[in-house]
Amino acid sequence: MQAVHFSLASTRERLSRSVREASESFTQTVHQIRTTPLSAYRTDLAAGLAVVGILVPEAVAYAGIAHMPPLAGLIALFFGLLAYMIIGTSPYAIVSATSSSAMVLAVAVSTLSAVQVNAHPETLAAVLVMMTGFWFILARVLNFGQAANFVAKPVLRGVTMGLSLTIIIMQLPKLLGMHIVTRNPWERVLAILQMVPSMNWAAAGVGLVSLAVLFAWRWRKQPASLWVVVASIAVTYVLPLESWGVELVGNINLQRSALSIESLYDADWMGAIQMSAALCLMVYAESYSSIHSTAARHGLHPNSNRDLVALGTANLLSGFFGGLSVGAGFSATSLNEQAGARSRLAGACALALFVLIVIFLMPFISRIPEPVLGAIVIKAVSHGLSWKPLQPYFKWKRDRLLVIASFLAVAVLGVLNGLLVSVVLSVALVLIDSAKVHVSELRKLNGSHSYVNVRLFNDTQTIDGVMILRLDQPMFFANAEPSLRRVADMVADKQKQVPLAHVIISMEETPNLDGTSIEALIVLAKNLHDKGINLSLCRLHRRARIGLMNAASPYLMPSQLSYLSVDRAVKDALAKNRPDQVRDTYTPGARHGLQGS
Repeated sequence: MQAVHFSLASTRERLSRSVREASESFTQTVHQIRTTPLSAYRTDLAAGLAVVGILVPEAVAYAGIAHMPPLAGLIALFFGLLAYMIIGTSPYAIVSATSSSAMVLAVAVSTLSAVQVNAHPETLAAVLVMMTGFWFILARVLNFGQAANFVAKPVLRGVTMGLSLTIIIMQLPKLLGMHIVTRNPWERVLAILQMVPSMNWAAAGVGLVSLAVLFAWRWRKQPASLWVVVASIAVTYVLPLESWGVELVGNINLQRSALSIESLYDADWMGAIQMSAALCLMVYAESYSSIHSTAARHGLHPNSNRDLVALGTANLLSGFFGGLSVGAGFSATSLNEQAGARSRLAGACALALFVLIVIFLMPFISRIPEPVLGAIVIKAVSHGLSWKPLQPYFKWKRDRLLVIASFLAVAVLGVLNGLLVSVVLSVALVLIDSAKVHVSELRKLNGSHSYVNVRLFNDTQTIDGVMILRLDQPMFFANAEPSLRRVADMVADKQKQVPLAHVIISMEETPNLDGTSIEALIVLAKNLHDKGINLSLCRLHRRARIGLMNAASPYLMPSQLSYLSVDRAVKDALAKNRPDQVRDTYTPGARHGLQGS
């Protein structure tokens, strides 16, 4: 009951801390806006203008990727900018709909729709986005701010490349003015090849010219997509593109349709939970990399846990109002940094400009040709196909198979299955690598108090009757028994050469011990004791020592569990006569103290 009470109290404390942090962040933002002179807004305003120039057309385009109405992308953009401006911690991050999250959302909705045919796709999307926001908030409550580190960067880059290729294939029909029903990317490629002779050359011309301009653009501080959109809108007033078969975005209805809650009664909730978790992990992995890579270039350290709250709030609000899932995308965040943003006021400026665009310029947005949106999406995700981020892994001869496997998983198995396989592969590799057994024998370096690996140093001295070992990786359930079997084998081999009275294990690499590890240590201590050998553990971390003290084993008494150095442990061992003389009395009241250390 005490453990449950402690857990609930800890959870309440984290929630209240998150609320306080969000409130303080909002207060600081308002104060900064009120006290900053107008001249200081110049760079942030320029950055906000550059960012909103690509965000608005991309928001409409990404809604198309997710098979949602354009309004869904605009809603996502509004709440993404608003929530991160108030709660977020990076001065450069821009939170909006991203191409990868839109693609994963589209696949998730399609999968759930196949199971629940009566559910409206927009309702399913809203539920998935809100559940994604819930996962973010839960991650903050559980203090999982560093969870994205469990997705290896090679995996993320392989997945990004696979997603980029898939998105480009899915956008080719829109770019070329074709109507293709199938959502399988490879079936789309075949359908495109079959339809080339009969395609609409006017639509294809608009799309290909737009794409060529986007790739040829050389003015970095001027948003290419903004000027391409402006030019394409102007062309629609000069040339009869609609009569030539070129589709336009059309009127954007700013009234959101009501969610059909009744259609969710028989929904596949287990599938929705799994898919929203995958969507959350994908969004956070991309957002974490984007936020921290840009901040690191300026010596900043964003608060990961507070960013979880910001992303969770943004997704909850976006989903509730019918928007797409949102995250800090690479392209918008990088553009904001390059455009000279100095603070989150750049995001505030982008938000204000976006609201003005929605109020006054919506009729013009409705005249954007669809092939232009396809070109914008292809250009936006094309950086994901770059060889440059992958080149170091092949140069270093590290993680090459991981990159290739992640790319093929997404390209062959599809977005959702490929993403799940890649994440499982990443976590499995962590466990496999952590489970490897590395045990070193230490000896005293001549002329010093240091104890070093005998394989690396020759100028060492042995200590009669004492063998010193070190576990060179954290011990946990997967490697505990193999590691201690290696220890037992090394002790047995040593005993064949010289008599042993003491074995000392340095535990510096293990911050804590799970139940399996404690059991394995007790078994080793008993087996050594039966052979007349005393086992001592040194350089123990506090939590690891407390776990062993709680075990109250007669073979691992407090005097054998030390926080201190190897040198001190050796001196203590030499001061003892026989193993049976070192069995001190166990005192429950003092078991968490420094006694015997």
